[in-house]
Amino acid sequence: MEQEKRILVIAPHADDEVLGCGGYLLHQKNADNADIRIIVATIGGSDKRQDFSTREMEFLNVCNALGAKGKYLYKNMDALIDTVSSFEIVSKLDKEIDDFKPDEIFVNCMSKHQDHIKLFQCAMSSIRLREGYMPKFVALYEYPFSTQGYNVHSGGKVYHDISDNIDDKIKLFKLYETQIRNSPSPLNERGIKALASIRGLESGVMYAEMFYLQQMKI
Repeated sequence: MEQEKRILVIAPHADDEVLGCGGYLLHQKNADNADIRIIVATIGGSDKRQDFSTREMEFLNVCNALGAKGKYLYKNMDALIDTVSSFEIVSKLDKEIDDFKPDEIFVNCMSKHQDHIKLFQCAMSSIRLREGYMPKFVALYEYPFSTQGYNVHSGGKVYHDISDNIDDKIKLFKLYETQIRNSPSPLNERGIKALASIRGLESGVMYAEMFYLQQMKI
């Protein structure tokens, strides 16, 4: 029997993980050999669209759909993660990584949102050389807004073909009903397909997700 693959996704908010690597996670779930865990920095906030109970239920529904275990670090801190000390966030992530020892780690790219900047910095600090453990694969995943104005991400580009499950990825995102926005925001079906189409064109398929490779052990 194939050894179970441990996958950890670190996300600023509940929906970033689907936008960034939902197609990949759906494929891994269907492979029946993946232990998927999703850690989000915060659920809930002062905005009426960030009601904690509603957002938590959305997150749990997505985790159930992915066969994943979900966890959040802070309650009602949307747009306030940058006010938390880096030491505190890194310490929390350290514990999760040390306990789980994932084979693959996916971290959000930066965007112009302060929560995305802070979590990216803390996650990359936490993914450092440890005694007796090293993940086989570390990559940054895109978020639609991360394509605007930030060209600071290092690493070669890795593409994952999601031509066969782009519609399932969109259905998964729609479980985050409170997060769907009208155009020109890309947080909708049109935006998801547009970015996936561009990445597909770059990689010779219909639709794809793109990652910035940070580390790979072969």
